[in-house]
Amino acid sequence: MTAKKERTVRNMDLRIADLEVQIVGDDPENYLAEASIDIVKGDAVLVYVRMRGLDHHDDGSIMFMRSDDEGGTWDPSSLVEAMPEYDNWGFTSASVKILKNGTIMVLAHAMVVDSNLVHGANFRGAWSTISTDGGCTWTTPEPLLAWPMRIISIWDNPVELDDGRLLLAVSGHIRDTDVSNSFSDPSRSCLLCSENNGRSWYCRGTIAFDPAGIHRFYEPGMTLTDDGRLIALSRQHYAEYCSNAPAGFLFSSESTDMGASWSGFQQTEIWGYPADTVTLHSGFVLNAYGHRRDPQSVRIAVSSDGKNWSNDNVFTIYSPPRIPELEDSKGNAMNTGYRHIGYPSAAVRADGSVVVVFHSFNEERRQIVLSASFRVDAS
Repeated sequence: MTAKKERTVRNMDLRIADLEVQIVGDDPENYLAEASIDIVKGDAVLVYVRMRGLDHHDDGSIMFMRSDDEGGTWDPSSLVEAMPEYDNWGFTSASVKILKNGTIMVLAHAMVVDSNLVHGANFRGAWSTISTDGGCTWTTPEPLLAWPMRIISIWDNPVELDDGRLLLAVSGHIRDTDVSNSFSDPSRSCLLCSENNGRSWYCRGTIAFDPAGIHRFYEPGMTLTDDGRLIALSRQHYAEYCSNAPAGFLFSSESTDMGASWSGFQQTEIWGYPADTVTLHSGFVLNAYGHRRDPQSVRIAVSSDGKNWSNDNVFTIYSPPRIPELEDSKGNAMNTGYRHIGYPSAAVRADGSVVVVFHSFNEERRQIVLSASFRVDAS
């Protein structure tokens, strides 16, 4: 019997409606980046990284802020440090989750300040903190450990199942050091699980891994679909190209057993990274990602099943300001300095509309945090 071949829906006949973009965070003395959002029962919470000064370093403080209208407006008086930076190390790439018991959890990973060491040696691993009073106060950050992973990078929000388990898509390595140009321990995307509200974690399954080291996978974004599947999109590198083309496409993986096993990874048509995925009220899966080559932008893609993605269903929700006098001198530095853009995080409101938070640069070439709200409608 011939296996049924799945078909990508090339044009789903969708449109983006009521798109509104606003500035959420702007600090004249510090770069802001890598925001994350969660929405539960009318409340929204946001975290982002406050860098050390006007440069993009991955060793800052994680800032927290609240909204009582699902991200329509944000309360600046609620802004606090959830994870304060230390003298010689700090945090980056935060995610946030409101648990069903009301606890707010923030996750991030940490880096040594201005280190010239290879990546694995300046990496201080994944950390977590919680608040039980709505984000006013936070516990001292604690390491997040999950054997056999030795290096864990945080990007996505956890998924909370009906039985209370937390599933967290991460990337990393099983060795103590990351020799990033070696084929001996290539980065993989894997799934962690906690059965005690995040107090401890274990590795549940491998989302995407190439033992040959040809493909390296980073920063997976994962969602639970209406029919009970887990869908993950991972950022992909080639050793000789890093994330530049022909690398940099999103690779999809699927699990039908809550992450214990995963389908083989598959390259999608979507170039850009990293991705955050959410399931819409329609059952479609939305992927928000940064398009970090010219024309730079923050984009969304929509898939009918989460596995098959087409560029025909891609929409731009934000384009950064053009700075013509600097474009001739930018070279190939698409991912550094003021040209660092994206790292979007998406959440779905009660009415089915979507909020995406992300960072970009403004006319002064300073990184700021913005949000875009919109609906995905049939044309």
